[in-house]
Amino acid sequence: MNKQKPSKQAEEARVCMGKAVHDELVKKAKLGQDVIINRNGEPYKIPAAEALRIQEESPEYNA
Repeated sequence: MNKQKPSKQAEEARVCMGKAVHDELVKKAKLGQDVIINRNGEPYKIPAAEALRIQEESPEYNA
């Protein structure tokens, strides 16, 4: 695996993608919709509110 630190541009893209996913989860949670996530390599349907909670509890999450 590559041990190099990601470039500033790559890190900004990662943060931007995380915010976009968070915003979409918030919308879907408000609408009571489900989302598909990956669990152990398999697709799994859960309520968006649960996915949002999981994301916000994640140590990588930066509000």
